[in-house]
Amino acid sequence: MATPHNALNDTVKVFHFEFWLRYYFIEEREGKLYISLTEEQLNQMQSQFPDYWELAERVKDKPLSPELSQRAVVEFLQLNFEGNRFPVNTIPKILDSKDFATEMYLFDTWVNLHEDQLMQKIYGFDYWMHVYEEWKKTDQARQLAQSLVVQLRDESRTIN
Repeated sequence: MATPHNALNDTVKVFHFEFWLRYYFIEEREGKLYISLTEEQLNQMQSQFPDYWELAERVKDKPLSPELSQRAVVEFLQLNFEGNRFPVNTIPKILDSKDFATEMYLFDTWVNLHEDQLMQKIYGFDYWMHVYEEWKKTDQARQLAQSLVVQLRDESRTIN
């Protein structure tokens, strides 16, 4: 059975949200990095992003690490998506898919290309997703995506 397209989109959006949190709301304390949100930011986030609020709660005020980020996102997906929103075993299939790898690479590329603009102020997550989706429609992004698909296909052939 094929993975539903909305499952891929919903899954990567959770990763994007967690990245957005780390991008804007990091604070250094005693040599460690933390997601730090003011009471106003907390309230605003709860009302604007109720689907992701639990993820923000999981990482807020904990020493950040790649392991914490990955664990928090995967646990969030398992609790909220796996078997609820999507059939059982959908999330592991997505995380192992070439489509997921391509999407994450495209997002990372978009952030790197637009870092100067994104650092001018704290942009809302909805704004990020809108601008990112518009960028994906450009010739540059479509060519990059196609190149990634070919590269991942070729890599999987050499492994098998």
